[in-house]
Amino acid sequence: MISSGRENPGGDSSYTAAAEHTTAAELGKRYDHEFPPSTDADKSADRDTDGSVTSGGYARQKDTLADHITPAAVRIDYHHPLERWLAHPAFRRLLRRLARKDRNGLTTLERVITSYRNPEAPTGERVRYWPLHKLIDRFRGDTDVQTFRRRLADHAPTVRGLVIVARSVGEFGLTVPQRFSAPLFAVWNFTNRCNLSCRHCYQDSRHAAVSGELSCDEKLDVIDQMGRAHMPMVAFSGGEPTLSKDLVPAIERARRYKMHVTLATNGTTMTRDRAKQLAAAGLRYVEISLDSVSPQTHDGFRGVPGMWEKAVSGAKNVVATEGLRLGIAMCVHRDNIGEVEAMLDFAERIGAGCFAHFNFIPVGRGLRMVSGDITPDQRERLLAMLNERMQSGGIGVISTAPQLGRVCLAGAALEDGLTTCSHAGSGSGVKARVVAKYLGGCGAGRTYICIEPNGDVTPCVYLPHRVMGNVRDKPLMDIFRRSVFWDILNDRDRRLHHCEVCAFRNYCGGCRARADAYFGQLHAGDPGCVFNGKHWNRLVEAGVAVMDSDASEPAGITPTRHGPA
Repeated sequence: MISSGRENPGGDSSYTAAAEHTTAAELGKRYDHEFPPSTDADKSADRDTDGSVTSGGYARQKDTLADHITPAAVRIDYHHPLERWLAHPAFRRLLRRLARKDRNGLTTLERVITSYRNPEAPTGERVRYWPLHKLIDRFRGDTDVQTFRRRLADHAPTVRGLVIVARSVGEFGLTVPQRFSAPLFAVWNFTNRCNLSCRHCYQDSRHAAVSGELSCDEKLDVIDQMGRAHMPMVAFSGGEPTLSKDLVPAIERARRYKMHVTLATNGTTMTRDRAKQLAAAGLRYVEISLDSVSPQTHDGFRGVPGMWEKAVSGAKNVVATEGLRLGIAMCVHRDNIGEVEAMLDFAERIGAGCFAHFNFIPVGRGLRMVSGDITPDQRERLLAMLNERMQSGGIGVISTAPQLGRVCLAGAALEDGLTTCSHAGSGSGVKARVVAKYLGGCGAGRTYICIEPNGDVTPCVYLPHRVMGNVRDKPLMDIFRRSVFWDILNDRDRRLHHCEVCAFRNYCGGCRARADAYFGQLHAGDPGCVFNGKHWNRLVEAGVAVMDSDASEPAGITPTRHGPA
């Protein structure tokens, strides 16, 4: 059940409760605050109590749903020589030393990387770090120096991320998935105020801000905390973040720390002048949401007429602005799943470099449109198509469905094909697959966090009721590391349903938000995956989910929790 207390016996300030203004509170949605272990004695990836397709069979290519799977068995465990070094105690000690900050706030690791093969670096640094530069030469592989420097040494957010990786391996050792000492990025719901009324809004946004939103000074202090922790990226979302007068100062403050700054927006306010202003402040990527290639369908879903035209105009303004990249985001549900390929083509035509597929999750106002969720089979076919587009070398593709990592492993014709690396985008070759193994698919509360308008910190934007703490009460990094949700989100063995035994759990882990939305349990299996197909069917029988033939019938999640069978 929902926890009413805000202070747990362990001293952390995490709790489980839906905010008063939310649809979940109105409906009396229930979420468990405890994590009971699995009672299934069969710990094999071939157990079929969860779905007719098992991850063990899938990995051996015996039980597949589509002909896009390659004939050879799926290779699951990839290795790189660097792993042996990282696992050695002496190397861990070295990483801890390299990740320490000096009095100027810089780490030795940053100085080593920026001075590597850099003729403009101080001579003293090139001499002092020569042994480490030779070590970089050894692991650089076939990548030429210019490419290496462009992708790493000259890209400050990547270097900042490596500092967190060094600290994490130094402290926790090499773990699968990797435990991190700090988040790699945060999605910040900057304000609850919005100019639209979207049917699926996970944030329950309104036309007016909710009470208690952080002041500008408080927001800047949070960014300072991110900067000092070497967090490499922050993504501003909402509500509609461009409606906040604090957005530009926040972007400018993040730029001081050389963080990669992105913006998720409905695009309707993105004039040419606004785009230029945000780019000058330090913004680098703008993600605009479109639900359909049809203006009428999009506007009907967004609740305000004329918004499709404004959003597309905003997208074109982003493309026309030097220094900004455009991404098109699409929340896929039953009413628009047939338009995904058309949207991919449309996004390419208007100049987007990335297409972001968002899982529909029944949270926020989405609790009232659960019948719009797609089935596991539909999601499998969708991810297969997205993988094919990824491998084609056209527009970049990312997805909030962690199963895309598994589909990439199975669906890429060659090992040098692209693999999605959790929230970090995608890469090619075995190195990317090794990275994907440690980043581990779903990063909720592990590789990333969400910050709410009032300063609450949650594991994911789709988990607003799982509050890890509030930045007004405790430092951001203390909240991240000392939440009751920390261990359960990092431990893939503490799962229910097939997620507990999945052969691909290191690359996926199941969407924690989807599991929580349907079962009220943060560690439950993801019912959106084909390996948990039988649990989806039980949700259908209970009236919580619907099958294709029932999609026209309204459905909603009842206050009663439907736990594992």
